[in-house]
Amino acid sequence: MTTLASGPAARRSAQPGAGLEVTAPPYVWLFLAGLVLTMFSGHSGDLGLPLPLDRLLLAFAALLWFLDPDRDRLRPRAFYIVAALTVLWTTLSWVSSGSLTDSYKLFGLLDRVIVPLVMFPLGAVILGTAHRRELLLRTVSVLGIYLGVVGVLEYLGLYSLIFPSYIGGLREQSEEFRAGGPWLSPEPYGMAAALALVLSILLLRTTRSTAWRVVAAAGMVGGLVGSVLCMTRSVWGAVLAAGLLAGLVLKRTRRWMPLIVLAVVAVAVLLLFAFPDFRDALLARLTTERSVFDRQNTYEAAWLIVAQLPLFGIGWGEFITQNVLWVRQADTYPVTTVTIEIHDVFLSRAAETGIIGGLLWILCVATGPLLGLLAKPRTLSAARWKLAGLAAFLIWFFPSLTSPNPYPLPNYLIWLVWGIAARGILVQLPGAPTAAARQSEVPAPSR
Repeated sequence: MTTLASGPAARRSAQPGAGLEVTAPPYVWLFLAGLVLTMFSGHSGDLGLPLPLDRLLLAFAALLWFLDPDRDRLRPRAFYIVAALTVLWTTLSWVSSGSLTDSYKLFGLLDRVIVPLVMFPLGAVILGTAHRRELLLRTVSVLGIYLGVVGVLEYLGLYSLIFPSYIGGLREQSEEFRAGGPWLSPEPYGMAAALALVLSILLLRTTRSTAWRVVAAAGMVGGLVGSVLCMTRSVWGAVLAAGLLAGLVLKRTRRWMPLIVLAVVAVAVLLLFAFPDFRDALLARLTTERSVFDRQNTYEAAWLIVAQLPLFGIGWGEFITQNVLWVRQADTYPVTTVTIEIHDVFLSRAAETGIIGGLLWILCVATGPLLGLLAKPRTLSAARWKLAGLAAFLIWFFPSLTSPNPYPLPNYLIWLVWGIAARGILVQLPGAPTAAARQSEVPAPSR
């Protein structure tokens, strides 16, 4: 008698989205655990850990996947050549700067370049079945609940109730309210919350479990609350843009968009009048100019570097130490904070690694995520993941234009979602789908 199993035969027979796999292999669980632990990256000591476990778990999970004889095979793509050249060029830029013992540059190379580029194909292969992808959605939905609760506790000043305790200890020292969660920084907190909002919606639409639908709904609320309480304009813009995109793309909501927008505005106005302290904090954040001056100063300094050192730039990670040499007093705005990074990822690449390095990074995005997101989905599941990938792109793009965006968890998760969405062009899929797969994978509706 034939039964569903978790062994190699079952994994070989599981087509994309077929749902035949009922037990994920250990490396999937290790991978998800490592992904969650990146939320505490840089705070291992505050958690009482002798060394960071997140990168070790991710690397070990990737190794176990590679040793799996029944793993999916990747197709040859131009992305891999461009990614390898990007890593090589950035590494040479770091070596040429003469600071090989600088841990800031090393971890910057890992977290901003190498690991995100690796996450793209890993999303397609490690999370290659419907069961594994739902495990990711469940994990992120629970994360959204956690982030929402932490944000509310920070807003209420109940720091003693926050876990881990280091969050509350440092938040009490801050005069300005901006929820930062485990990162102690509002932007990565807001990006992670926004991603939790998107993926919780996807879980709500796809899971068959009533209990997990409840979790998904709670994750949506937590993600939305965190997106607001981060008090970060780039995150707000990204969430609004993602909402408008989804409303325009989905036929079911397109005709209701005017009413939805009016309802959202009405609820927002009601909340602002009901919570005057929050309203004051929100208006103060919307009208602040200091961060705008910071960005303008770094932008002008970066353009000056590109003009004088167009080919090689000043070296990977060097702007944080050399910025005082390049910032100039403008006629229309003051010099505020100087010792900060360039608040634009693309401009930062060009200033530090030269125009070639900047172009290589743009080509990585173009030949990988963008190409995958623009490919026509063949199934309803693929169409849903592509829509989630487009929302993730906006959540990544807005902060990338207004900050250094160096945060491990949001970036890892975004590239992972892009890889899942691009699975159709990344993975050598089996020829003919099984009957179960054909029944499970409904063709994507034509638009």
